Amino acid sequence: MSIVKMGKSLVIVASAMFLFACAGTDTESEEPVTQVEETAPIVDTTPKESEADRMMRLNKEAREAAGSTVYFELDEDVVSSKGRAVLEAHAWFLSQPVNANTVVTVDGHCDERGTPAYNLALGERRAKAVAQILMSYGVSSSQIKTVSHGEEQPANPAHNEAAWAENRRAVLDYAE
Repeated sequence: MSIVKMGKSLVIVASAMFLFACAGTDTESEEPVTQVEETAPIVDTTPKESEADRMMRLNKEAREAAGSTVYFELDEDVVSSKGRAVLEAHAWFLSQPVNANTVVTVDGHCDERGTPAYNLALGERRAKAVAQILMSYGVSSSQIKTVSHGEEQPANPAHNEAAWAENRRAVLDYAE
């Protein structure tokens, strides 16, 4: 191959490369690019819950879920493990410095079996057992009052084992 033919080939290849390199899409036929305005980041202005507030909220939910009643077996004044779990949630609440002036009354109740005098004494022992556990969890004795109602305020007025089981209880009542 001669130099002249090579030169012509080189010119043709270079021209073709130039044409392909310059070839592109027609920018006028494309849709215009819209500019996105930058905005300030969204800032959450709701007040953040403090750790103490969060703990109080969680404890309130726990107390509501657990209830404020501790149940007892027949002729017993011993608090069960389930009853202790109820009392632990209430004790945490009462032992907080912000609740130092909160007073809870523990009402002791019995079922209708037994003499009125025996039931009053048993209701008192149940209320005091609950108060003792609250104090063991750090509640001040000045925040706890105990009252025995004996058999006088049944939760369930029926006369069967299921009703009696509901009536053997101690109820925590917060002073308003």
